[in-house]
Amino acid sequence: MKKKYNNNSQFFKDWTTTKLKAETKDYDNMINNLGCYGISDLKFFYGCVKELERRGIEINSEITFN
Repeated sequence: MKKKYNNNSQFFKDWTTTKLKAETKDYDNMINNLGCYGISDLKFFYGCVKELERRGIEINSEITFN
């Protein structure tokens, strides 16, 4: 039986992979580029990352210098 996803759920495990990726990108931008975030934003970001990793999706980060 195929899992039914619910993007309105409060649990990361219920979200589609597409939504998880979008949320992760948005929070990464907010945290690493804009520098405007709080502890709850970090927890949310790492929750999304953990769920993506659980689904077997590898996340890459790149450090660059100007």
